[in-house]
Amino acid sequence: MIRRAEKAIRRLIGMRVVEDYIQQMIQRGDCHTALDIGCGYMSRLSRLRPGIRTVGVDASPEALAEARALGQHDDYVLADIQKLNPETLLERFDGRPFDLVTLFDVIEHLPKRQGYELLEKCERLTSKYILVQTPNGFMEQGPDYGNEFMRHLSGWFPHDFKGLAYTVYGSGTKVLRGYAATPRYNFPGVMRCDEVLAWLMRVEKKPHRALALIAIKDVRGVPARLGTALPRSSAPQPTGR
Repeated sequence: MIRRAEKAIRRLIGMRVVEDYIQQMIQRGDCHTALDIGCGYMSRLSRLRPGIRTVGVDASPEALAEARALGQHDDYVLADIQKLNPETLLERFDGRPFDLVTLFDVIEHLPKRQGYELLEKCERLTSKYILVQTPNGFMEQGPDYGNEFMRHLSGWFPHDFKGLAYTVYGSGTKVLRGYAATPRYNFPGVMRCDEVLAWLMRVEKKPHRALALIAIKDVRGVPARLGTALPRSSAPQPTGR
């Protein structure tokens, strides 16, 4: 019931969450398979199944075992994606690239250079889309709960992705969030207030104002938007000497 109310509020004010962008791809018939890198034990993709077939990759055997117990994916791969050859991974799935590769809150845990290398590797794993969700700028977070891998090592900004041909959207605000994106204040409805404030601030279209970034790249390139032929007067003319 609560989730339905949240969806109704988002529809009313026109706010989208990361699953909404993926759902659009599925509804267009663009996405049938997805690779969730650094999936952990809970995946943002699981609620979109069975509309999409998903594979979870994680370097933690404990996280992957729990994900399997919870039925988060259709297939599971225990591997450190930084050390794994993309072609070796694809061989396990008939050599076919995935329609979508996702990085949910992953690259901020890597030094910036290694983050860029991971983005390049993702392009070898997909034939269509890459989707990255990460904090906007550097968000302080240490090795909480004794897990060294939770430490943040880099900060990412809209221009980092736009320069690589990603389309960037914003989500949430920094006004009501503190350390590790937890609420700064403890009052009922604080997260609903954050959604409304994000709508008022238009963070979806102005990601520099947002708490988090949702960056999406179509590796096939930008689709044509003009007609099939230029008007004769506008056609490029030969410049022979």
